[in-house]
Amino acid sequence: MFENTIIIAVVLALTELIKRLGFMSAKYLPAASVLFGLLAGLFYVDVVSMQEKIMFGLMIGLSAAGLFDQSKIVTKK
Repeated sequence: MFENTIIIAVVLALTELIKRLGFMSAKYLPAASVLFGLLAGLFYVDVVSMQEKIMFGLMIGLSAAGLFDQSKIVTKK
């Protein structure tokens, strides 16, 4: 389970990199987090079935998107 938290941090860092380089609009960054999470779930999570890989990927992407949104709220204050 520890490796999942590291994958979430990597997905968050990739999303932040996309934001800083200006590759896409800020309103699409949560979708990018989910896409990166799905890719990480498919390639880096060690479970047997494809449904579990997709589920873990969605959880990773949505977790990273939530962390990204919370960091935006904190930095605005």
